[in-house]
Amino acid sequence: MDSKERKVIAVCASWEDVENLNLVLYHMIQVTEGTDYLPMLVAFDRSSIESRGEESIREFLSVFEVENLAGFLLFGEMIRSDTINRQLIRFAHGRELPVFMLERQYEGCINLSLAYREGFERVARHIVEDHGCRNVVMVAGIRGNVYSEERIDLCRRILEEHGSALPQERILYGDFWDEPTTRALNAYFGAGGATPEAFVCCNDAMAIAVCIYLTERNIQVPDQVRVAGFDGILQGEYHEPTITTARPDYTGMFRKMLEKIEAWRPEESGRMEAWTVPFELTPRESCGCERADAFSTTKKIGMLKMLNLTYTRHIRSMGNFIRKTLSMNSLEKLADEIRPLFTMWQNPYCFAAVLDERDPEFARPLIHGVHGRFSSDDRFRWKGALVPDIEILKADPSVRIMLAQLLQNEEETMGYLVSGVNKWDLWEQERFEEQVLFLSAALNAVIGNHRLEQANEAILRVAEHDYLTGLYNRRGFLRELERRLQLSRAQGLTLTLFSMDMDGLKGINDRFGHHEGDHAIQCLARAIQSEMEGKGICARYGGDEFAFAVLAEDSFLPQLDAIRERIEEGAREVCGPREYRISASLGACSRPVRDLATLGQLLVEADRMLYSDKMRRKQPRGGLPGLES
Repeated sequence: MDSKERKVIAVCASWEDVENLNLVLYHMIQVTEGTDYLPMLVAFDRSSIESRGEESIREFLSVFEVENLAGFLLFGEMIRSDTINRQLIRFAHGRELPVFMLERQYEGCINLSLAYREGFERVARHIVEDHGCRNVVMVAGIRGNVYSEERIDLCRRILEEHGSALPQERILYGDFWDEPTTRALNAYFGAGGATPEAFVCCNDAMAIAVCIYLTERNIQVPDQVRVAGFDGILQGEYHEPTITTARPDYTGMFRKMLEKIEAWRPEESGRMEAWTVPFELTPRESCGCERADAFSTTKKIGMLKMLNLTYTRHIRSMGNFIRKTLSMNSLEKLADEIRPLFTMWQNPYCFAAVLDERDPEFARPLIHGVHGRFSSDDRFRWKGALVPDIEILKADPSVRIMLAQLLQNEEETMGYLVSGVNKWDLWEQERFEEQVLFLSAALNAVIGNHRLEQANEAILRVAEHDYLTGLYNRRGFLRELERRLQLSRAQGLTLTLFSMDMDGLKGINDRFGHHEGDHAIQCLARAIQSEMEGKGICARYGGDEFAFAVLAEDSFLPQLDAIRERIEEGAREVCGPREYRISASLGACSRPVRDLATLGQLLVEADRMLYSDKMRRKQPRGGLPGLES
């Protein structure tokens, strides 16, 4: 196809069944390549959504708010939440789009059911009838699971048709996974179980575990025992031996899906249909239908070695990334560390952003790479666009699938990650999942450290500032003044230290109340702050006492009376009409910084000058200080 903007088919799933998810997407990519459609997988973290509820679901749905949506494919059984499934269905119906629901049944959807029973029966009959095996060990899934028990009954019935049986001791429960399968095999052989003619497994992951276990016991597959799996995951093709299986006809399913999307009419939205997806038997090496050759074996080993080296390099880089970010508190520094991480993988597109804490409608990009060229972007409104250049992304034929996921912890959504992928395999999928996990952890650390720093700064501000005026208190004033005096540029300057005391505060408190006295103090504080703005620092020492300081080329002592007058005039202007006039006494002293011994000496001298000024300005006996006459 030419480079025109494709329509997006949104796919929603969780990471809990990565092998089957990967298999389905592999076929979807094959079918949509060269068409007008681009798959976009949006996976989610179940723990975050379950712990935060509706808020997290709303954020999750925001990822789907992109233009040119053509339809939805929901992995209903993987999602395993009626709330999430129904929200997604409602979202799609609101846009009059088709919803394809895989392995669950919902009103208003095209429900896709896999023909598990018929598919597994094909595998079992292949082992019993085509290979003539009668002594079979069944490796089932989870005890009591409907699919597991159905397959046990099928295998037993097929054996009975051919004059054999499936006793309980030859039914092992591997829970659909490798480790439980290994434990079940240990228990079986440990109890004296004999090697059967064949192992029939409920899925390929358990069949692979059986092959590995038998090989370690020097039991050759398929020469001494045949093994078959079910569901057709891609690892079965790479394993040695390759696994005999039955796989769903996903290619046919997606071709039919594209035909439905092409012919879709808005008035069809909400109608319910049911499709069945058949399975195809795929006989391979593990049952003896195919034979490995030395070349293919060597090729697989070489490929696995390369994958192992790549995986090791990836994990090492991720570990170093996390180690560097544990104590980091800057998103800018985090962005610098992200780029080397993403340049390891040659995906056509990568984008990560952190949500703006003040307005989560906006996002701030951390990394934006297109074919290895990285750029910096401004904050932008992400809802409805997802990435700043989504039109370019949707038009790029080298992008065969988009992956998107929110970066979350159990308390909040911090950002999101988008990747445009060309080569698709399980390792690429797992790499993206790991990037989400590691980047979420890094963001959690950086944002947490930044908030902790802000909290500490807030605590320090409270500890070093006066609650009434917002000026420094004595401790904060002396700390900040000492800091400024230590700066190299201060060494050639002169320090002028002022001490000020409001006249007649007691009289104001006694006659008009302490709230009015507080108001007068605040007015004087604002006037001092205005006088010192851009020149120096100021503080309320307590009660009606203030201190302020200026570092300049010359002493401010000649301006002492003018400074007092400006402060008094400013305080009266702020205070407004009152029955009293704010006035203050002022003392000061000055020293070149290079000649300064201790601040304590200057404070004592400034206080002495203040006392002298107060005596000089003291009102006649019988008057009420501060009151208008």
